[in-house]
Amino acid sequence: MKILNDNWVVFDDEMSLSEALAQEVLNIAKKSIFEKDCFSIVLTGGQSVLSLYKILSKADSNWDKWHIYIGDERCVPMDHKDRSDRVINEIWLDNSAIPKKNIHFIKAELGLLEARVEYENTLKKIDKFDVVLLSMGEDGHIASLFPNHVYPEEQAVVVENNSPKSPKQRISMSYQQLNKAHYIFKLIIGESKQQAVYLLQKDTSLPITKVIGEYDKLYFCKNAIC
Repeated sequence: MKILNDNWVVFDDEMSLSEALAQEVLNIAKKSIFEKDCFSIVLTGGQSVLSLYKILSKADSNWDKWHIYIGDERCVPMDHKDRSDRVINEIWLDNSAIPKKNIHFIKAELGLLEARVEYENTLKKIDKFDVVLLSMGEDGHIASLFPNHVYPEEQAVVVENNSPKSPKQRISMSYQQLNKAHYIFKLIIGESKQQAVYLLQKDTSLPITKVIGEYDKLYFCKNAIC
């Protein structure tokens, strides 16, 4: 592990990164549950977080106090291979002790507009998330918030009709909603992220720079750094 600055940490490989982040999340969960009897976390999709979810699936915690949310979802049928929640359920949640009523995912199968309104209503009861997990894409995007795309500032949940990546239609928490967090952890893993990491050091307009919460920390795998 190498610390680049106050909130940039570089790990030799994906597993050591995932183990460190899992421990940090579990520690925050323990503290939150002790202080207010619950813990809320926003999950992210993508390949970069699968090792983390596998580690959490084998960990010990007061799982009945956890509340699970998701930062974005692709508008495809529930059993589609591109659904983020399908993969997360298979790897972790289907076999976890987290009550099903505590899992609050986007019902993207309802269609863009209905799913957006439904999830925005779900989020109305949230003051602040304890933890938000974000994985950066090759172009610097987070959740389904893409560079040079404009999203309504007044909405907690926004729709994306023209994603640069397939599928085109997606639903995402907005920048404003994601910023309602005590801790934000950003994962950057893989050689394909090197150009975005290079830009990140110079370009403050990338989506990943627009979400910081009260405290943010970037977890890099060294293969993502030129």
